[in-house]
Amino acid sequence: MKTGESIRLQTGKISSDGSAIARTPEGLVIFVPGALPGEDLDVRLSFRKKEYAIGSPEKIYMPSPRRTEPFCPLYGACGGCQLQHATYDLQRELKWSIVNDAFERIYKNPYPEISPCSGSPLEKNYRNKTSFPVGGRAGSAILGYYSRRSHDIVETARCPIMAKDVEEAPELFAYALRSSGLAPYNEKTGKGMIRHIILRYSFSTKDILVSIVTAKKASKEEKKLIIEKILPPLKATYENLRTMTLNYNPSRGNVIVGKNTETLCGDGIIEEDLGPFRFRYDTTAFFQVNPLQAVRLYEKAAEMASAEGNDPILELYSGIGSLTAFLCRHSSSVTAVEEWAPSVERMRENMEENGLSGKVRVAAGPVENHIRSFPKGFRTIVVDPPRTGCSREVLAGMMNLEPEKIVYVSCNPATLARDAGLLLEGGYEPVEICCFDMFPQTVHVESIALFRRKNT
Repeated sequence: MKTGESIRLQTGKISSDGSAIARTPEGLVIFVPGALPGEDLDVRLSFRKKEYAIGSPEKIYMPSPRRTEPFCPLYGACGGCQLQHATYDLQRELKWSIVNDAFERIYKNPYPEISPCSGSPLEKNYRNKTSFPVGGRAGSAILGYYSRRSHDIVETARCPIMAKDVEEAPELFAYALRSSGLAPYNEKTGKGMIRHIILRYSFSTKDILVSIVTAKKASKEEKKLIIEKILPPLKATYENLRTMTLNYNPSRGNVIVGKNTETLCGDGIIEEDLGPFRFRYDTTAFFQVNPLQAVRLYEKAAEMASAEGNDPILELYSGIGSLTAFLCRHSSSVTAVEEWAPSVERMRENMEENGLSGKVRVAAGPVENHIRSFPKGFRTIVVDPPRTGCSREVLAGMMNLEPEKIVYVSCNPATLARDAGLLLEGGYEPVEICCFDMFPQTVHVESIALFRRKNT
């Protein structure tokens, strides 16, 4: 088959990017975004390589009984969501299958039955954060989300995935940017100034943090334009705008935020409640985007980590201490390791604010630097790494400490399954795996795996 040609196919499983997978009679694998498992349809090839192809649905002869109408008019053009065409119960089943498939393909050893995917309390209007890329020209800036598999910006007026109070923020931001006359950043040339606008919202306090990410440090004149042209319409619309910051990211590439942040108004902080705890965090900090579901995730991770005897816990990649606080309820103490300096500062503040300073020892710096220096004695290690998973050095360091169990929180089933195989080689086997839908309407899924040492 060649690009542009069509073929009638039946779809099988879902892929990790949300495409349904089909095969031609000759065995060519075709990924079909917008299709669902078990559908009979015509597929037109849009991209072809020797090993696989990508196609788009043309005519669906037998749609899935759980296919539904997307609620966002930009769905299909915008790449932010991948599963709005599936009912929510099907979305959860598909995410479970992605986790299960990762263990089947990558782990390749016996593993416990994975619990059904825990549904989110909110199916839309659940996000407390988004990052809008900015494009266009000075005076005619556009703002929105990238289209699927590209950096072409789909102009967005509102986003129904964002919290209800701020779902129309994109239109307001675009208006304010145009009135400022500041030039959007051009990825190809490296010229221009405004790269992203980050919005963070608190479900508990209703406060808002806005950060403008720029490609260079703003001059006095540029700051004046931001304060006089961008800030006033935001304040007029959002009385609960707590703070605005400038984040400087001069690097070329896909990283959104840089290391340096300057506060233009307010205190540079936003606060959110998770269960009985309140957390302060800033522009650059990691914080779960679905706070209502995050409570369930952290409670489950803390339950897995709990042990008789109220033993101390070692926690790696601790961020601002949100999971740390939940772990404190099940242990005598937590040693929390975090590299990002602003998050270390916030973690110390959060432990103090929640009355937990006496139970938490904060170890600042890369996990790789600390893992070799800890003495044995931690019966439980909790790890919540980035999407890339744990390095071999970190995994080896954890196993050298000989804990009885390891609780692994993951936002990437593939790297979790990969690391599970390395842990198995070191004598740790998974005894419980569960998953949580932290990101409804998207293909992303959060997982937790509990590993026990074989000889215990």
